[in-house]
Amino acid sequence: MTAIRVLLGLTPFAFGASILWLGQDISWDLRNYHVYNPFAFLFDRMGHDVAVAHVATYYNPLLYLPFYHAVVGLPPKAVGFLLGFLPGLNAWLIYAITRRAVDPGDSARARWYCFALTAAAMLGMIHLAEIGTSFGDTVVSLPVLAAVFLLVRFPERLGGPLRGGASVVLAAGVLAGSACGVKLPFAIYCVGLCAAILAFRLPWRRRLALAVLFGLGVLVGIAATGGFWMLAMWRRFQNPVFPYFNEWFRSPWGAEGSYRDERFIPQGPAMWLLFPFWFNVEPTRVGEVGFRDLRFPLLYVLLLAALIGGACRLRRGGRTAAAEASPPAADGFLIVFLVVSFLLWMKLFSVYRYAIVCEYLAPLTAHALLGRLIRNPRRLKQAALAAAAFVVLTLDPGHWGRRPWTADYFDIALPPLAAERRAIVLVTGHDPVGYLIPSFPAEARFLRIQGFVTGPSPRLNETDRMMMRAVAEHSGPLLLLYRIYEEWHALQALEFYGLELERDSCQGFVPGIEPQPEHPFFLCRVSRRATH
Repeated sequence: MTAIRVLLGLTPFAFGASILWLGQDISWDLRNYHVYNPFAFLFDRMGHDVAVAHVATYYNPLLYLPFYHAVVGLPPKAVGFLLGFLPGLNAWLIYAITRRAVDPGDSARARWYCFALTAAAMLGMIHLAEIGTSFGDTVVSLPVLAAVFLLVRFPERLGGPLRGGASVVLAAGVLAGSACGVKLPFAIYCVGLCAAILAFRLPWRRRLALAVLFGLGVLVGIAATGGFWMLAMWRRFQNPVFPYFNEWFRSPWGAEGSYRDERFIPQGPAMWLLFPFWFNVEPTRVGEVGFRDLRFPLLYVLLLAALIGGACRLRRGGRTAAAEASPPAADGFLIVFLVVSFLLWMKLFSVYRYAIVCEYLAPLTAHALLGRLIRNPRRLKQAALAAAAFVVLTLDPGHWGRRPWTADYFDIALPPLAAERRAIVLVTGHDPVGYLIPSFPAEARFLRIQGFVTGPSPRLNETDRMMMRAVAEHSGPLLLLYRIYEEWHALQALEFYGLELERDSCQGFVPGIEPQPEHPFFLCRVSRRATH
């Protein structure tokens, strides 16, 4: 037991130290909004700047506030260590869940078996690709896993007096809801947990009461971590999740559309049915990087085999025999949770990063499914360990880009033109620029006049009109920020605004964090086009 405690205790430190060797994150999202959003929130720049981080400009900044303070106040390597250490804490919760679900006894073999499943859980594509990054999925997973632990740790309370069960499901709901409040895609786990509560072997009325109480806890959790931001979005844009679902809220500040990124969602029946296999063959179906992780195809096969095996047993022995051979309640809970969460993930996002909790619980869920196929405990554990070893040995994790550590997190050296006071900086193109803004003078105002959210269009919304008024009424310098390969977008947007580029004024620069140093940014003066 002492050895396992030492290994679990060292796990976060090991992942933290690994980042010092792997290098610093240079991901697109980091450069887009992970630093800009907390900066904008702390210095009240909402409305001062407009849409500079595209849709992400309007994400809840709470998750990234600690990261911003760390980048400002700590050496880069210290930030990297923390970004590896915190995700490593997931191992403690995964092990605790596994111990309760597999064998809550004090057998040494059971402890090492649970540790092996935990190690396989931590060696997944998402976790290995994200450690040391600021995406946050592997941190927001912590309260969700804590909610899962509560529900498998106290099953006797769920079936006892309602007061005892209510405290468990309410606490689990608050934890899951707090994750959703800071990162809305984690709503899939709130629904998955609610469905799994309904799958407990309890009287139907008790299950329904517990699910309702869990839902109330989720609402409290969402309000605690996301309520302030939803209220701010409602007051400013009349849409609490602006700009998403604007076909329903019809905020005049955006287009009437969902604004959802649907490019990764499976298309067609064949892709839907075979999606876990499909995205391993074609990983860009679920993200921007290549990888191979066979845990979900393996679970798919095991789930089909378990369903077929269960149907055969029912047909041979009837319902009574099937019930007598039923596995532990935690197994059914985990299977339902993972299946429902995964199906919702496919339907709503199919962005691989968001499946992190499913990835963490995949080895344990494989054990639960194998338990429906193999009744001998020893053979069951051997098969589960073989499956875990197969997944780990065939793993090929990707990453979103890294660079060697330097003394500065971004290595920004702005050109002299950036020192212009009272400037409006017009941003065009689609490359991320949010991380640059804190390095400019505080009074500089950034307007993205062309991008994924805004741009030249015959159907203007209030955001477009506000930017056009700001440009028309501004008496100070007007500057343009764009990437060299997006010059066409810049010229089109300037023409729409009645402006023209002063090419002689352009000054190029490339921050050290940029993965394509051969393509510089340009900062240029622009002037109003003469009218005849």
